[in-house]
Amino acid sequence: MKNFLALPNVVDMRSRLPKKQHYGARSKKITTRVWHHSLTLSHLPGSDAESFASYHIEANGWPGVAYAIIIEPKNVVQTPRGKRARIVWAHDFDRRTYHAGNANDYSLGICVAGDYRNERMRDFVKETIDELQAALVADGVGREDKSHHEMPGYSWKACCVFDYKGAFTFLNQQALVKPVPATYTIQEGDTFWNIANNMDGIRVADLEAANPGVDSRFLQIGQVIKLGEAKEASLKEKPVPERQLAMKEYVYLPETAKTWKTYRLDAEPAAKNSDWSLTPAKFGGLEYEILGYPQAHIATIETGRGHRNIYVAPSTGAKIFMR
Repeated sequence: MKNFLALPNVVDMRSRLPKKQHYGARSKKITTRVWHHSLTLSHLPGSDAESFASYHIEANGWPGVAYAIIIEPKNVVQTPRGKRARIVWAHDFDRRTYHAGNANDYSLGICVAGDYRNERMRDFVKETIDELQAALVADGVGREDKSHHEMPGYSWKACCVFDYKGAFTFLNQQALVKPVPATYTIQEGDTFWNIANNMDGIRVADLEAANPGVDSRFLQIGQVIKLGEAKEASLKEKPVPERQLAMKEYVYLPETAKTWKTYRLDAEPAAKNSDWSLTPAKFGGLEYEILGYPQAHIATIETGRGHRNIYVAPSTGAKIFMR
């Protein structure tokens, strides 16, 4: 660990990041360093280790952030070699965090914050990645590097999508993302949200529509779900009667709100019936498309737990706009 800890831009946040509980210990030695990207634009307030931790706990129900190491391009550190992105040490390397399904036990998860489908990776971030990888190699942490989509069961996932040649000179440039398979077998730590999160054109609502007999709250390892038929499956369903929107309408939940109660669609939207809350303050505010209005001042939105209802009356501070 001495080479990793010697990196001047490493910040130890193992005891400071939000956590629900501790991840279990590994039973196998680390053989693979697995690289991810966050799919959040690197400059946004929520594109950092603390926000990822809160999100993974609240949306996925995981013990804590999924990665052992997070690179934060928005947090620049001046080092003797020039500016570098901050490297957050999130978990002891002997913890089996949820980042690569059934491969969690022998793989170390590393996430580079950013959505590299839509933004260019800056040179100082590539230099940060190169130095981090070299330090891990020198410390004997793993013996190979792979992208998330190269791990067993994840060949269909576009993660990570940044330029391998420019950022990871040590990765295999020939590895390609394969077409989405007809079915997918649930792995450790999987939720409908993280399955859909790295897929263009498939949403949580689509997975729910394509798998009506599956309770997304209680997924089991080894359970098989339909994946290839999921794209736009929710749009093929007969919609629940609701007010038709002339344009797409959105709601912004302000960053001043610590929590925002949500309600299942089959529950009366009364405070006693709320079983889960959003946390706008932790993400610098939250924005959702309004899918409909089942009642006055009640909007239906899509969240990490599927379709939910929320109050959007003017008195709540919610801002509704159209675009």
